[in-house]
Amino acid sequence: MGLWMSWTLAGVGTAGATVDDVEAAVRALEASVERSRLAFDSAGDWERLRGSANLVRAGMLNEGREAVERGQAWRLALGGVHVYLAPSK
Repeated sequence: MGLWMSWTLAGVGTAGATVDDVEAAVRALEASVERSRLAFDSAGDWERLRGSANLVRAGMLNEGREAVERGQAWRLALGGVHVYLAPSK
C-alpha cells in the first residue's frame, strides 16, 4: 500500500513524500525531527517538538494506520507537529 504523507514541524518547515506504508511514514517523520535539531537555539524547544512528534508517531501507528487501511485520509496536529497521511490512488 503506497501512501502520500506531508508534515510540518513548527519553526522548521514543511515536507512531503510518497512512502510504502505507515512504518515508512514514521521513519520519514523521525528523520525530519532529528535533522530539525539544528534549527533550534534551545535544546528545550527541540525536546518539546520531539515529544510532540512521539505522540504523533503513536497516532500514526494506531489511528493513522486504521484510517489508511480503510482507504481514508488521516491527519493529526499536536504541539507544532502536523502530519497528513492519504492512501495513494
